[in-house]
Amino acid sequence: MIKIPLVALLLFCALYGWRQRKLSPVVGFMTPVACGIGVALVIRPDWSSDAANFLGVGRGADLILYVWTAISILVLANVHFRLRAFQAQITVLTREIAILEAGRRAEGQ
Repeated sequence: MIKIPLVALLLFCALYGWRQRKLSPVVGFMTPVACGIGVALVIRPDWSSDAANFLGVGRGADLILYVWTAISILVLANVHFRLRAFQAQITVLTREIAILEAGRRAEGQ
């Protein structure tokens, strides 16, 4: 019974990722791919065990956890780097505004 809501959730995530491809082409492409793999593993859970055995991991659930951890670290690093870039842009804009304001005040005196 759990397979139906899981497949529905994964399909929703795939659609959302696909719709965001203009903002982030990599995420827009990789999200549906990852969700497609997730749907396949929900429908056929024995495939994760087969892949784990092939790769030398004990269980399919362990393999999924390892892959999820690696993807999560990459996503967090990406978000961190984007936030740092935004902070740098805000700093530059704030300095420019401060310089313009100082120039206006100096002209007004």
